[in-house]
Amino acid sequence: MSALHFLSNGVSDAYFESHLKETHRYLDYGDVREHLLPGLIASIDPLPQQINFRFSCTNRFDGQYPTLRLQCPVGFVPDVICIEFPPRHEFFHVRQSSQEFKVQGLENLENHLRVLLMMGVAHWQPR
Repeated sequence: MSALHFLSNGVSDAYFESHLKETHRYLDYGDVREHLLPGLIASIDPLPQQINFRFSCTNRFDGQYPTLRLQCPVGFVPDVICIEFPPRHEFFHVRQSSQEFKVQGLENLENHLRVLLMMGVAHWQPR
């Protein structure tokens, strides 16, 4: 079982991707979904190898912008990390808990997410 799983939604995924193409954010979305998140999750060494857990991703329209929602395993803090795609190339809003951060560039996004995940791993009590 992979530690990262993308849940599909047959009703909204096509619209979600179409919207990202219209706002010229589809390539950024693809980079985050296909490369950044899988590589980031795989690179976190302290993640227990013997425990069944999963980070699950879904496409959402919860807020003002299309959002890739990362649901963390039970007992992990933060429990949800949302990556929003405003209509500006390589610009992201990251929401977790009650905090929101604006991040410019894929490298800065990766670094920001790495810090969030490493802090979560440090305090994680797998159940």
